[in-house]
Amino acid sequence: MIIPGLGLVISIVTFPGIVVHEFAHQIFCRLLRIPVFRVVYFRVGNPCGYVEHEASQDPLKVFLTSTGPFFINTLLGILILTPVAVPVLKFREYADPLNLPLVWLGFSILMHAFPSTGDAGNMVEQILKNKNVGILPRILSAPVIVLIYLGAFGSIFWLDLVYAAAVAMLIPNLLTML
Repeated sequence: MIIPGLGLVISIVTFPGIVVHEFAHQIFCRLLRIPVFRVVYFRVGNPCGYVEHEASQDPLKVFLTSTGPFFINTLLGILILTPVAVPVLKFREYADPLNLPLVWLGFSILMHAFPSTGDAGNMVEQILKNKNVGILPRILSAPVIVLIYLGAFGSIFWLDLVYAAAVAMLIPNLLTML
């Protein structure tokens, strides 16, 4: 059941993840020398944040700027959550008052790792529909675009939260085995 307005409440509660998501887009634009016209890191509305940048004819640049938040948010979420989770998983007493804010921050960032449907739309327009792009980039990007749309649909069923929880538990567990 979808509760009206719940998405907005979740966006407000997890706003650090939106800020990092948009910052990741901006980082990739800067690294790839794609001019950025405007950045809105967070606002109450739809979309909650966005980066306006120049379109690119280079499919690799389009792919990286569209999927960059997945990599940045995932890595940053892991970096924030691992120091909190590893001692807990090793059954040590770890009553640090910073745990809850770090868990909230890490989960917020991980929950916004998935590229948006707007990111997928950019890939469709600039890669799939671009006659100047070769067949190989189209073939390689098409499954990623489908996954982005599936992830967006899955967020109705809390897939973004499931992803955050899975990453938050899996990575520290793997680290404790080392």
